[in-house]
Amino acid sequence: MATVPVLIEDWQYECCGDPFKIGDRVTWQLYYFTNPAVIVSPPERMRLSLGVEAIPDSPGAHLSSGELHVFWPDPSMKDGLVEISGVLHEERHSEPVVPKTTGSVERIRLISMRHRNDPGTPVWHRIPGTEAFTELWESGLRADAPAEPEEGRWGIGMLVDLEVSLR
Repeated sequence: MATVPVLIEDWQYECCGDPFKIGDRVTWQLYYFTNPAVIVSPPERMRLSLGVEAIPDSPGAHLSSGELHVFWPDPSMKDGLVEISGVLHEERHSEPVVPKTTGSVERIRLISMRHRNDPGTPVWHRIPGTEAFTELWESGLRADAPAEPEEGRWGIGMLVDLEVSLR
């Protein structure tokens, strides 16, 4: 068994997320993106060695080990074994191209980050390393703010520790 961090972004959950709580078994479509610094700092990231398999008629690849199945939309390789670092993302708005992953929810944290504004524009960017967490027993995005109110800080979703079998 392994525990992997899964980010459920607020807009994905608010749109069509199903409630869950610690101890529940869930089945999710997972994605891996190669730029983990945009989301969470190193202490929250996982490192895994996974098999990589090309997907016919797709630019992406299938990462897998045991019951863990992940779509990698921008792979650096299409066959063999790769070590990945970061967090996985739950995806609800695209057709599954790899099997979904089933696992047990071990921990749920509401996550917020500071954001900075491009002066003179409506564009905001996440500031890596500014995460703040609030422990939750069940899913939800309406918990108390995880930090003192400050300009440019808002929630981005939940970070879930998901236990899966890798054999």
